[in-house]
Amino acid sequence: MKKLLKAILIAVISIIGGFLTYHTIKGYNEKKEAERRVQTLPQAEFVSLTGKKVNLYDFDPEKPMVIVYFHPECDHCHYEAQEIGQNAAAFSHCQVVMVTSDDSLKRIENFCAEYHLWELSNIEVLLDHNNQFKKVFGKAVIPSVYIYGFDRKLKKHFQGETKPEAIITEMNS
Repeated sequence: MKKLLKAILIAVISIIGGFLTYHTIKGYNEKKEAERRVQTLPQAEFVSLTGKKVNLYDFDPEKPMVIVYFHPECDHCHYEAQEIGQNAAAFSHCQVVMVTSDDSLKRIENFCAEYHLWELSNIEVLLDHNNQFKKVFGKAVIPSVYIYGFDRKLKKHFQGETKPEAIITEMNS
């Protein structure tokens, strides 16, 4: 009886170990694939606040692009939006695309109004209804900032709250 219990215990531990190993390797491979995929501006489609589908490639290719993944209830995102608004002149030569998975238009509109984002012609706020952002860019920390140059190649990826000086320096390099 002890031998049978021991064999069952070893089998269960082996199955759990195999399961964990599989998911660890799968997660690692997905992360590496996402890192490779975002090296060039990906073909990702989101929805404007008016309901129109917008692809990242719809924006002016003559301007560098700053993509900010945010949520209106995130304190760090409030800091990012405030700094972008206060440094609007430094961001004027690029396209700023802010993407959120939040489903509350009212909350998003209040967020944009609070930081005067509507007043800036080079900022577009897009909705991510189908978790397209995470599918394309991989697991993303909120906030995350992706900076793409004129050649649509990734220049820098910041995770978490980022000072505007770091973003501006990278955009201008």
